[in-house]
Amino acid sequence: MNLPKPHKNITLSRLALDFYQFFRAQSFVVRLFGRQFHPSRKYVEIDVTYKCNLRCLNCNRSCTQLPSSTEMPLKTVEAFVRQSILSDVKWKRIRILGGEPTMHSRFFDIIRVLTDYKKNFNPDVRLVLCTNLFGNKVKDILKRLPPEILLKSTFKTSKVNLFRPFNIAPVDTAYNKFSDYACGCRIIEDCGLGLTPSGYYVCAVAGGIDRVFGFDMGRITLPPPNDSMADQMKIFCSLCGHFGFAWPVKTEKISPTWQQAYERRRKEPIGLTIR
Repeated sequence: MNLPKPHKNITLSRLALDFYQFFRAQSFVVRLFGRQFHPSRKYVEIDVTYKCNLRCLNCNRSCTQLPSSTEMPLKTVEAFVRQSILSDVKWKRIRILGGEPTMHSRFFDIIRVLTDYKKNFNPDVRLVLCTNLFGNKVKDILKRLPPEILLKSTFKTSKVNLFRPFNIAPVDTAYNKFSDYACGCRIIEDCGLGLTPSGYYVCAVAGGIDRVFGFDMGRITLPPPNDSMADQMKIFCSLCGHFGFAWPVKTEKISPTWQQAYERRRKEPIGLTIR
């Protein structure tokens, strides 16, 4: 197994881009220049499971805050491949994520479906597995990966990592008073469309938010190019700590809207539609 270089989520250049996108999302700026970000047709991230073998603070899929054993059905990945072929979408990159994706009970079946797609339809696509590389079980699984799969990892060793404070909802902050949440953020274009167990989202983070708040807004099929998905951005970006600028932290931070949502779901679990 060829180990990748450690991936850094927090860099000075990314912080600078975060500050710019905060300015760019102010309502008066949007009225002048329009929305900065649009749903990707180049990149897609597939959250195959919310199971995880770590409990990182500020997890942006809420694997720590609201653990779940939810897995994406294999048929969902197969449908994604069929729809991509029928729509003639030649993805430049497909990322497989979680949770910890190697914990999916049919992990290698998912890998097979995606490598077949690469071989038979889109040989230029980059298939990237995002893993925490934590523990012998995960490492043993990764040794069995086919060469078509590239690895991306932050090499986590504990729950304490430098993250943006994901659970600080912008709607709970005074400095976002004039933000236009339908603008989204650069995750939408840099990371791409999100496919989760409950459908397609403007980004995979939005799908993780939906499983906590229960809006059930996942698209059933691959969104067409003319779908702005602004309805999702307006809702999910107002709850997402990645929106705009937030100083990274190593301690858990959570605002009232998220506190209430987690408490509600712990008492009354909900099940989003599994697509």
